[in-house]
Amino acid sequence: MTTPKPAPLENTSFQYDRWRAKFLTAILRIIAGLGLLLFAANIPLLDRSEILSFLSVYAVLLLIAFTPLPYRLKAAILTASGYLMGLFVLIQIGPWSGATAYLLAANIFAALLFDHGADRWMFAVNTLSIAAIGALNSFGYLDLIAPVSPEINIAEWLSYLADYLFISAAVVWAIYLLKTEFKSVAAQYQSALAALTSERAELEKRIEERTAGLRQKSEQFRAASYIARQTAELQDIDSILKTIVSIITDQFGFYHAGIFLMNESGSEVVLVAASSEGGKQMIEKGHSLEVGAEGIVGYAAAQKKPRIALDTGADPVFFNNPHLPHTRSEAAVPMMIHDRVIGVLDIQSDQPSAFSQDDLDVFEAIASQAAVAIEKMRLLEESQTALMQIESLTASRIREAWEHRARQGGVAYTYTPLGVRTGSKLENEDNALKIPITLRGQKIGVISIARKDNTPWSQLDKEMVQEVAYQTGLALDNMRLIEEATQRSIQEQTVSELALRFSQVMDIDALLQTAARELGQIPDVLEATVFVGDIPTQTSEKKRVRR
Repeated sequence: MTTPKPAPLENTSFQYDRWRAKFLTAILRIIAGLGLLLFAANIPLLDRSEILSFLSVYAVLLLIAFTPLPYRLKAAILTASGYLMGLFVLIQIGPWSGATAYLLAANIFAALLFDHGADRWMFAVNTLSIAAIGALNSFGYLDLIAPVSPEINIAEWLSYLADYLFISAAVVWAIYLLKTEFKSVAAQYQSALAALTSERAELEKRIEERTAGLRQKSEQFRAASYIARQTAELQDIDSILKTIVSIITDQFGFYHAGIFLMNESGSEVVLVAASSEGGKQMIEKGHSLEVGAEGIVGYAAAQKKPRIALDTGADPVFFNNPHLPHTRSEAAVPMMIHDRVIGVLDIQSDQPSAFSQDDLDVFEAIASQAAVAIEKMRLLEESQTALMQIESLTASRIREAWEHRARQGGVAYTYTPLGVRTGSKLENEDNALKIPITLRGQKIGVISIARKDNTPWSQLDKEMVQEVAYQTGLALDNMRLIEEATQRSIQEQTVSELALRFSQVMDIDALLQTAARELGQIPDVLEATVFVGDIPTQTSEKKRVRR
């Protein structure tokens, strides 16, 4: 989801200017609408010159109201129109008229629509105009235009001027205070808005940085998950190690990744897989590091904890490798199984400070996965080796057992229409189907079967006979095992009985006689002699039983 950008500062600045522009437009449109009604209501009271003057001013105001002229020009025309209307009425009728309203309106327009003391300039111009017209009229230099107008002395002009000054000054001062307060509030608002905009921009920057970090971390964990899937599918350690270093280089962008494995004595770690060309050359030369004495890798293997060198030039533990001359930062993470270090994952970058704590977390996860995969393959290889040894030993014992039986005399049975005979051969043995009886790869016998008409054997027949041969082999070996178990049981029983009888004899001579007698009763024993002492001599004590 994209965060909406804050409005630029220029769009929220100068609000008072926008208010003045809207106020000017509204006043001009009100004058354009109501001015005509006011003119129509006063036509009976106006003479021709007044009508022409009014129409001229109205036309000008109507023109600027609906014409796209600059703001300052429109404001100046409106202010000047108020002043000119007030001056015209003052000259025509004198202080007994609405001239004050027009002049005051001009002053108010100057105060609202302009800055930089325009209201004070307008106030001074209006004051000087009233004073000048009053003085000229009082001293007989200017007659009022109206045909009928009362006599006005200088005191009345001064009273009129004082009234105007009081009202105008109060209005102008009030407007000035309002503008000052308004601008102060606007400035505070702009300052707060600028601070808020700055904080928002900073917050968005942090969010973008955090989002980029989360995105990078997500990509890293996705790469770690991909490594886990790939290593789970591989079936040999070399392929697993090469895949891990290759994926680290491709997914994380580091220019070298290597895996060291601990030797049998635990004194050195040997480089067995690398992604860079320099690393591959090191493998060919049998590169190794002494645990706890050489480089960051040796340190991580000895201390059983990760080690990062953000600036290899300043790290005292760093091992300067001529095959990797561009290394500027390095991270070494031990690969451990049950608190036992089996190797070290070594990652190097050509940029300084290339590793963060988040990177280290991912590297530890990858190192753990690699350690588990290596240990799994090692246990699998050991299990397969042990299984092969057991199978070889079992096959050897089976072969010896059946060879022993064969030396005692083979057994053969033949089925004929006259019945089953012992030791016979097939009459048509050359055309017979011969299937070996095998057990764990050892041949222990043969099944020969012939047909009367010498018709060929189908594949289905051969498979059936092979299955019979297989089941026969299993049954024969089971019987052999039962016989051996029975014989072993008899032997153990005999030994147990001998031990019981021996425990009941109270002197050596009787014990020797009992031992010789019992041994002589073992089947197929011709003679049994029991000696006490060294090689039998005339003086040695012995007991013999002959059967």
